[in-house]
Amino acid sequence: MLSNKNQAQVYGAIERKGNSYHVNFYLRVSSRFANFFTAQNPAPARVAAQLACFNAAIAAEDGFFKISTKSDLTPLIQEWDTKRDNNTSSLRAMAQAFALNPADAQKQADGQRVLDLMRHYALSNDDNYENQGSKTLQFCQAIDGSTTNTAAITNIGATAFYQGLKEANEQCRALIDQRNLERSEAPQQTMVDLRAKTEAEYRDLIFITNAYAMTNDDIHAWDPLLNVLNEDINYYEKTVFAGNGSSSGNNGGNSGEGGDNGGSGDNSGDTPDTPDTPDNPDNPGTPDNPEIPETPETPDTPDNPGGGDNPPVTDQN
Repeated sequence: MLSNKNQAQVYGAIERKGNSYHVNFYLRVSSRFANFFTAQNPAPARVAAQLACFNAAIAAEDGFFKISTKSDLTPLIQEWDTKRDNNTSSLRAMAQAFALNPADAQKQADGQRVLDLMRHYALSNDDNYENQGSKTLQFCQAIDGSTTNTAAITNIGATAFYQGLKEANEQCRALIDQRNLERSEAPQQTMVDLRAKTEAEYRDLIFITNAYAMTNDDIHAWDPLLNVLNEDINYYEKTVFAGNGSSSGNNGGNSGEGGDNGGSGDNSGDTPDTPDTPDNPDNPGTPDNPEIPETPETPDTPDNPGGGDNPPVTDQN
């Protein structure tokens, strides 16, 4: 029997990680096979067939993951957020200009009043969507609820900027509410089923790969593939998940759009094709990122001690 270093291990622990980690790891596996088998070094027919099944499964999971986390409303939210940022900056700049100009005492006082209100409500383009929206709403309520504050906006000639800020904020908040509702109605069971399909195809792929590697005339011909597959598991265990005991669950944090950020744009849920670093750790329960139910743990495939075409598969958990 060959030692473990001559076999690819099955990474069963990934089945208990979040969706982003799950998708990214299997995409990495797919890329390893694609790099190893070439026109000059084609895969055996049975390996090629199983690899096709695995690639189809991970493509379906990756596609659904992107659909479930990337909404058609996101570009509109980003567009209105940019308008909100621009009007906030313009209103602040105008208020500062009058606050520093002593030529007209009333306009100087009004500019300072508006500037103080913006500071009081901590308006910042660097806030996430939720915080920026709430603070801007409170600021607008303070302006509209006081004739003195409304007059100050008018007196410094900032009505257009203020109205633009108010409209953009209302649009952003409404679109985010609509997107949250859209996500809450997504079929959660679909992702669970797709994950299970990918896991099953992955295990079969590793099993068949080990069988062919062991029966090849050159016993070390497949070592480059087997070694890099095992090294990827070590990387995930020692680097990606090191000290991260809370990474289980099915919500992949920033791979969804839960980390909306008004200053740097929307953190969309697209999964990188061949990630070298993981997404952020799971962050369930944020306002824009509803939690996806836990995926039931898939029992590991028992070792098969047989020889020939049925080599043992080492399951690293």
